[in-house]
Amino acid sequence: MNLVTLALRNLRRRATRTIIVSLSVGLAVASALSLVALADSIKRSVGEGADERGADLTVLSRNASDIFSGFIAEDMKDKLSLIHGIQAVTGELVMYAPIDHDQQKVLTGWAADSFFWQRMPISNGHLPGLHEHRVVVLGSGAAEALHKDIGDNLDILDARFSVVGIANYQSALNRSMIYMLLPELQDIAFRQKQVTMFEIKLQPTVVPAEIEAIKAEVGQMDSLLATPTDQLLQHDRNLLVMKAISRSVSLIALTMGALSVLNALLMAVQERTREIGIMTAIGWSRARTMASIVFEGVLIGVAGCSVGIPLSYGISLLFGYLPTIGDILSFHPSLSMVLPTLLASIALCAVGSLYPAWRAASMSPADALRRP
Repeated sequence: MNLVTLALRNLRRRATRTIIVSLSVGLAVASALSLVALADSIKRSVGEGADERGADLTVLSRNASDIFSGFIAEDMKDKLSLIHGIQAVTGELVMYAPIDHDQQKVLTGWAADSFFWQRMPISNGHLPGLHEHRVVVLGSGAAEALHKDIGDNLDILDARFSVVGIANYQSALNRSMIYMLLPELQDIAFRQKQVTMFEIKLQPTVVPAEIEAIKAEVGQMDSLLATPTDQLLQHDRNLLVMKAISRSVSLIALTMGALSVLNALLMAVQERTREIGIMTAIGWSRARTMASIVFEGVLIGVAGCSVGIPLSYGISLLFGYLPTIGDILSFHPSLSMVLPTLLASIALCAVGSLYPAWRAASMSPADALRRP
């Protein structure tokens, strides 16, 4: 009888216990993966949204803890535009704000000559005109969530705006936003002549070495920091804290699963004392005895992963229902996200089985056979 057959037979002998322990490991894996996926979804959604709008670099305040908390003087646009290799610069003011006094949405304001307006995929209505005041364009997701259409009104920070366009972006973040002209958002937010960030479009002929030179030159201007748009949240302190918390909670969850395996296998070793004694007496080595118990722990870990991975996908698909941030999340499972957690859970299950395996291998055959 090989180790695989023996381990499977022993686990089937206590099927109820095996199922319960495997489910506990599965719940730990699902919790860990869901937390990792949440942080990844936020980062991915912001990167996809920035890339879809056509910016190459984003300039933020170096002292800002996140993309909402930093403010830069609007007249810095002129200095940035003079840097060699930059084709266009647009200032952007971004903020969360109450809509119709009962919902929170992300607002963004762009100057009338921003290249973002030129790339906006309008599916209904039109862009804000130069002579129109207090008008907005809604992302298709925001329009659906707010139940608004062309010509409808909405209140933003106690100011009344009219919907003149619906933008059908592909990324979840862009679909969920509300767009308006920069001066009007500055006015209602009391941020005159300020922006949250500058978005830079580079000349097509710029090479990687020149990009690094541009980033270095921007970094010398009044505590500014230039970063590629797909790495926009790389220095976001809130996301870094969230990642640290998710990893810590994930490790705790997986450790609890490993402790369940340890407890179950300790009980199994106690119940199979005479059987283990017989195997030792007929020539099983300590290493083989330990390997048989550890393999049971690994099989429980594999069974738990087979439950936890699909469950985590189901949980992650519910991200859209999270309050405030649910509309901007975009969950994309990937092997790089799943594989580390899967390997860690199986490894911890193996570690959890080491003590029961050591107990089994340390038994004297004579003592084991005398036990009832």
